[in-house]
Amino acid sequence: MAEFAIAPSDEPFDFRHQAATYARYRRDYSSALYDAIEARAGAGAGRLAVDVGCGPGFVAASLARRGWHPIGVDFSAPMLAAARDATPGLALVRSRGECMPLRPEIAALVTCGTAFHWLAPVPALEEFARVTVRGGWTALCWRYAAPGQPHMRAIRDALADVDVALPDVYEEIRVHPTGPFDGSAFVAAEEVRCTTELDFTADSFLGYVATIEFLRRFAGARHAEFLARLGERITREFPTIRETNVEYLFLARRS
Repeated sequence: MAEFAIAPSDEPFDFRHQAATYARYRRDYSSALYDAIEARAGAGAGRLAVDVGCGPGFVAASLARRGWHPIGVDFSAPMLAAARDATPGLALVRSRGECMPLRPEIAALVTCGTAFHWLAPVPALEEFARVTVRGGWTALCWRYAAPGQPHMRAIRDALADVDVALPDVYEEIRVHPTGPFDGSAFVAAEEVRCTTELDFTADSFLGYVATIEFLRRFAGARHAEFLARLGERITREFPTIRETNVEYLFLARRS
């Protein structure tokens, strides 16, 4: 397979400039995924949960609705501001996930939704273990569009319109590691996959695509032009979209 290089970034553009877009267009995970977490970790019952890389706070807010006492952690001030606006009263901490200003062994659950790939995995898991009570759980999750859906061609075609080529395997790209808990203080449970469907209008799909960092980096200086071309194609060809997604959940218990 050919290698495709993506320019490095000291802090992803999305985190610095697109918090409001994240808050408006990114979606929460399914009830089935939260059910799978609670099947292992138990009901919230007022116990403390730490949501690392909380972004605009939808995971922390869902945990709160399920009876947890969540703390959202993120290093991006704009993301934390979006979380504060969306869920007033939510406890928030500005910090990197690898070094959090939290006491040892305070969390019954640590979650990290579509964010663990932004962290240095070894120190992050060491820090997750430090703040988790013995017998507590960590849940890492990601969501991807199922490959082969007709509307996904519009992304490739819109990039081609601005002379940017995606690899043929782009619909198969997965950013999560295999065996993410290997070598850590956590004992992994089975991997869980939940199939879900998300409904989009042309506008909401375009807004969601605008938050995908790897597409922004592929498009580079032509990102705005790419989004304009994609908007034209989606509005014309797919004014409404029902997208099939697969959520990946990795659970592990602190030994």
